[in-house]
Amino acid sequence: MKVILLQNIKGFGQIGDVKNVSDGHARNFLFPRKLAKIATENTLKEVAVLSSKREAMALKNRETAEKAVAILASTSLEFKKKAGPTGTLFSSVTRHEIAHELTKRSGMKIETEMIDIGPSTGSGQAEHGEHIKHVGEHAITVELLNGLKADVKVLIKNEQN
Repeated sequence: MKVILLQNIKGFGQIGDVKNVSDGHARNFLFPRKLAKIATENTLKEVAVLSSKREAMALKNRETAEKAVAILASTSLEFKKKAGPTGTLFSSVTRHEIAHELTKRSGMKIETEMIDIGPSTGSGQAEHGEHIKHVGEHAITVELLNGLKADVKVLIKNEQN
């Protein structure tokens, strides 16, 4: 069955895309959630309108992301965690914690997938992945949209008892 997407569906398609889907998927998932409608001759004419809506949304998202990049470029985050004598944290700082703080400061929803935890500059140990595990200064990169990136400094301090 051919359908026209009425909303962006992550990993599947964007507004205005014409997709071939199974009848069951369309009837049981897409139609009840108003994510798509049947592609007929008349509805195919609406694709142009939906495409212009998609372009307007993309432009708005780009503008929001550019403002957020300007804010994030001057942002420095500080976390206080308990650490051992060698500077190893007892509980690491996760991408989720960083995303939560950046969302509050930027005004744009920052997803954990947007965050790249780069090598640390404080302890000299390179860390790429999900967590920051050492006290010190760490550089992370936040990619808001394709090509729009902001470098953010994260400072982890030892929490004194």
